[in-house]
Parts: sequence; C-alpha cells; structure tokens
Amino acid sequence: MSNKLFFQRDSFITEIYKAAKKNKNIYFLSADFGAPALDQFRQNLKKQFLHLGICEQNMVDFACGMALENKKVYIYAMAPFLALRCLEQHKTATCLMNLNVCSIITGIGLSYANSGPTHYSTEDFASLRSLPNCNIYTCSDPQAATMVAKETLKIKTPVFVRLDRKASTNLAKKINVNDIKRGFRFLKKSKNSKNLILSQGTIVERTITALNNAKLKKINQFDIIDLIRAKPFPEKLKKILSKYRSILTVDEQTSVGSLESLIKENTSSKQKILPMSLPDKFIFENLGREKLLDKYGLSVENIKKNIYKIIKS
Repeated sequence: MSNKLFFQRDSFITEIYKAAKKNKNIYFLSADFGAPALDQFRQNLKKQFLHLGICEQNMVDFACGMALENKKVYIYAMAPFLALRCLEQHKTATCLMNLNVCSIITGIGLSYANSGPTHYSTEDFASLRSLPNCNIYTCSDPQAATMVAKETLKIKTPVFVRLDRKASTNLAKKINVNDIKRGFRFLKKSKNSKNLILSQGTIVERTITALNNAKLKKINQFDIIDLIRAKPFPEKLKKILSKYRSILTVDEQTSVGSLESLIKENTSSKQKILPMSLPDKFIFENLGREKLLDKYGLSVENIKKNIYKIIKS
C-alpha cells in the first residue's frame, strides 16, 4: 500500500468536478459542507452547485426534477440520511422514474463511530439493493472512488455509490477500468484455490491482514475478491463463484440482507457460505470504530479463526 492518505469522498467529488468544468449539464447538490473537495466546486462552478440545507428528502426530489430536464445530477450527504431517510423518495422518484441521478452515500458502516445508531449506516446495503432500476457501487479505497466516479458519468440511470468516511491508503493491488466494468477485482488469486474471501468496502483491509497473518501450509488456499458493483450483480462473478468450495463473506453491515444474502442468491446451495457481519441489533457504545468492529465479530483474529474453520471443514 501507498503511505499517503486520501478521503474517498474527495477523490470521487474531484473527478466529478473535472467533468463538470467541461459539461454544463452536470450539477452537484449537497446537504453537507464537510468535504474539502466541495469548496472548489461551489467557488468555481457556482451555477452548477446547489446547497439545499439539511433536508435530504427535498434534495432527492429536487434532483429528480432537474434530471427530468435532462441534467446529470449528483447528490451528496451522510449515508444514514441520504440512503435510509430518503428511501421512499428513491423508490417513488429516483428509481421508479429511472432517472439520471447519482447518490453519493458517504459514511457507510460504522464510519461515524461514537455517534450512535442514528448515524451508523449498517442497514443501507440491504435497503438500497431492494430497489429496482438502480446500480450500487461500494468503494474499498480512494483509487476505487476515482474510477467509480468516472464510470458513473457514463450511466444514465439511478446510481448509489457507497463511500467510507475515513481517510485511507490505496490497496496494494491497483484497480483498473476493466475491474470497474466487470464489477469486482481479485486482490489475491491462485490457480488451484478452492476457498474464497469476498468483501466490499474498507473492511476488506481486515480480510487481507487476516489472511496474511494466518499460518497456512499452502499460501494458495484462499483467494480474495473485492466486490465493487453489487447491483446489477456481475454475470462473470457468478461463474467464478461456482468454482469455489467455500466462500467467507465479510461485511460491515447488519446480518439481515447483507453480503451473505446477496452471495447466496447467486451461488449454488451446495456451496458452503460462512458469513461474517455485524449483529442484528443497534449499537450504542462509544468505543471508536476499530474497537466496535473487534467487539462485534469483525476483528482480524475472528476473520482468521473462520479461515482456519474453512480449512478444517
């Protein structure tokens, strides 16, 4: 990994800003001023940037109105408010009318640690993927956010882009255009591996660490896949998943409707799926994100234990 830290949201917004300078039909709507990348947008492209205040539901409807006038619209706000609070707006406007609106869902999982259940976005994945007519992308590092931003410029139907709040390094395995188009990338791949770890978002960092720390007799016993596009589910990935005997899913969402459910929908009942996620409960403790992940089952050690469990089975 590179040692330089970047914010996914700044990487994404900067790419849209570059495109908006050339295309006056691209508009950016925000309910938040928290991202430094927004400053250049509102200062240099005043006619293409609108701050609608802390009223996310109205922002979604406003964006849909603009999209009906053939504008390409990006809307940005914190994940729990733009995803869950606005779910009905997305259902009846964005998705029902199949409009050219990209929702930047920032701060998924326990990103807003110490803010409690009102600010955690641990159910957004299950909720959003239940909506018809949409594309869902999740970024695992800042470079992925940049590449996904470029891809959204080509899409003319509803898109939800799930970003992490924290600044992070780029993963050692670089992402490329083909990874974005097919909707996933291998972070580790071997010819004869029969076991897979599949994850999405920055929690994938813990899966890499766990596998590297595991004392395996054969280093090619597990592959790792970073799921970039959950909806539509990548057709090529369905064929690839069928080759594995066991699949360990790791997701920073509650258990109901999480990554486990998505993978079970797209694999054979004969395959062994071992799920790891947050519990189906509200989390109130103020421990910080890393300690919360450790406490609620997504520690590196626990991932490692499940790796051993798959090998022994």
